[in-house]
Amino acid sequence: MTVLEEFATLLHELGLGEYRPAGGGTIFLAAAPNAPDAVLTLTRSAGPESDPKLPYDEPLLLVRVRGTAGDPVGPEAAAQAVYDALHGLGDRALPGGTWLVLGVGTEGGPVYAGRDDNARDLWDVKFRMELHRPVGNRQ
Repeated sequence: MTVLEEFATLLHELGLGEYRPAGGGTIFLAAAPNAPDAVLTLTRSAGPESDPKLPYDEPLLLVRVRGTAGDPVGPEAAAQAVYDALHGLGDRALPGGTWLVLGVGTEGGPVYAGRDDNARDLWDVKFRMELHRPVGNRQ
């Protein structure tokens, strides 16, 4: 299970959406399909350089929340719920076994990201995820 899959499954377990690895649901990895309207899309970006001998990473996780056309309040509320659920969460195993040391919201809450071509509002929630990952050469 990839780290993104672990976070998608975690959001599902926290009741913030539905993740189905085979497709469907409301939580997607990397890119969302055009339908359904209201979705969460998870992507990763680079964090700081990791020590090659310590089993500790700090990837950045972006959760983009998309709502339905004409509803600016729903996606903001959903983004705030994601922030509230993950900011400060830690000391627990993720669904695939990776240890989440701490989740830290990096922008003080959701940030408006504009509208897509179908007039659906977008909100971004960014986190630095501190992970303990004793794999490979980093035991």
